[in-house]
Amino acid sequence: MGLANGAGSVYSFGSEDNVPELLCVMENGSMEQSAEAAQALFEQLCMEHGVHEATSALIEPLLDILTVRYKSVAKASILNGIAQVLRTVMDSHLPFGVTPSRYRHADDAETRDIASQVEQSWLHVLRERYADWTSLIHEDDRTAVQVIYVLHLLQWTDEAVEDTLQEASFHGLTARVRLNGLLALADYRHRIGKPFNPSIAFGQHQDDELHEAIRAVCVAVTAPESLGLLEMSKLISGCTLPRMDRIQFPWADGAIASVCAQAACRSLSKGTTLDERAAFWKEALEKTISAHQRRSRQVVWEIGESTVQWDEEWLQWNWNSPMLVADGMLYSLFQTPGQDGSVMQKQEDGTVSIHPAAARVIKVCLQNQVDMPNAERYGAGMTIRSLYRFIT
Repeated sequence: MGLANGAGSVYSFGSEDNVPELLCVMENGSMEQSAEAAQALFEQLCMEHGVHEATSALIEPLLDILTVRYKSVAKASILNGIAQVLRTVMDSHLPFGVTPSRYRHADDAETRDIASQVEQSWLHVLRERYADWTSLIHEDDRTAVQVIYVLHLLQWTDEAVEDTLQEASFHGLTARVRLNGLLALADYRHRIGKPFNPSIAFGQHQDDELHEAIRAVCVAVTAPESLGLLEMSKLISGCTLPRMDRIQFPWADGAIASVCAQAACRSLSKGTTLDERAAFWKEALEKTISAHQRRSRQVVWEIGESTVQWDEEWLQWNWNSPMLVADGMLYSLFQTPGQDGSVMQKQEDGTVSIHPAAARVIKVCLQNQVDMPNAERYGAGMTIRSLYRFIT
């Protein structure tokens, strides 16, 4: 099993690549070697602006390796890599459950064509072999949560998906599997318009901040109206939590702050005023920035006679918690239609000014040097530049 079923296709990469060797190590090496080979493979496949053109042929051998028995295969790492490829090639923008992508100019036609081909090929095979790879939901928790995450990325509405997610949510072997399953199940129920009561799923309230934050996220995703103050405060508490291992908690690459911010966006879009949204985001940003500053580690580089300090989380992930919450804030204020008008207000003299409450929130980001890479995408770039000139 494994390489034998797909050996002819993987060599289409060419002799200069070591993909066949990496696949061999993934299947036959130790657990550590298999994980390292998987990481190296997916780093080759996922480039800055797309994927390798021969990625299409790899989904079959990857699934063969995943389902091989009696070998030390790093299944969680392979599934996480499959999720990376799906996120890279899928055209749909998911508003919940993944780290926001950075704004960039449109890719060229060739890159889009390759991505489309890979997407069609992978989705066809994943659907055709659904039973094979979703059976891994019963394995160790690291593997199970990756199966859940791939199911979320696919956004399928089949009943089989609901059955798999319910199995993970209510019969998962660990709390981490059940929490991941409940997140995906809540989003699934929201997509198909089916009721979901997180209170039944989560049971009594617990002292664990992560557990209660996920409960609030599921309520926000499924509730027909905006949340109450208690649930919103739990979303803010979730924003302050540190990033986790994305193998154990893959949502938004392990950043619970992103999931909570996205859930808050969804809740605040249901009949709240601009002042209410701005007040929430101001509190969320202030508390998230404070928590991040207390725990963050700085990497110091010496460049000539000067030194430069960089935030370690930003260096590793391109996003840190304050950036993720700020991204949710911009989307909520600039992209969510409100009942009380736009963030930008036209004055009697013909000039345009920003709503005072929104200006105060953005100033929190500017004063604490929180990067907002998607400002242009959300239509906030000019506003931020004018406020920056004002406070400096």
